[in-house]
Amino acid sequence: MVKIAIVGKGGVGKTTVAAVLARLIGRRGYSVIAIDADPSLNLAQALGIPREAADATPALFDEEKFIRSRTLLPGGAYRLNPKVDDIVERFGIKGPDNVILLKLGEVKKGGTRCLCPEYALLRALLSHLVLSRKEVVVLDMVAGLEPMSRGTARGVDHMLCIIEPNLKAIDVAIQIMKLAGDIEVGRFFIAVNKVRSNEDVEYVKRIVGGDKIAAVIPYDESVIEADKRGLSVLDYHPEAPIVTAVGNLVKVFIT
Repeated sequence: MVKIAIVGKGGVGKTTVAAVLARLIGRRGYSVIAIDADPSLNLAQALGIPREAADATPALFDEEKFIRSRTLLPGGAYRLNPKVDDIVERFGIKGPDNVILLKLGEVKKGGTRCLCPEYALLRALLSHLVLSRKEVVVLDMVAGLEPMSRGTARGVDHMLCIIEPNLKAIDVAIQIMKLAGDIEVGRFFIAVNKVRSNEDVEYVKRIVGGDKIAAVIPYDESVIEADKRGLSVLDYHPEAPIVTAVGNLVKVFIT
């Protein structure tokens, strides 16, 4: 019923926030589908799914024959509404806290923007999940502006842009925010991650204003230590500062 897209510049902690958010929403009794739309496919570890379990199920975009069978018509035209109602059952990976992971993987062939087969299938899937199921969908999007140009985040209920308190990350956020209206995003928020001081927050506010800032997430060594051990930060340190901050963020999206 609720679709949340997590966006931002590469390296800002987007995947970690998406994973913690998905699991904390799941702990509230919701069924959560976490979609890893970043080609690096790090969401499984961040969710606490063992590597062997994640590797046992292929990424959706790696199944080219399957995708072509669902999206291509005779003569090379695309189906704009391909069959997708069995995608989660076929490719979903069960994770902790009522979360199912769906790995997309990397698009390995060119196409004409949103009409390439992979993204036609993805857009149909997202519509199906919202219109036909009773879940919360959390999308860990590819870094940068591609989700906006591809239209894969079109019509999401909430878009959360993760930034660090530096000008490069803020510039990307400003560009994403401007484009969000073009693809009918419901509400746009910013979460400032890796914050070390009040000065960091004030710096961001001076540039983007304070009204869009939904969360301030402190710099947290637990994230680094969990990553070294191949663990979810939620499993490594359940009361870590980032967990507390994202827990407060859940209330923005789930009432």
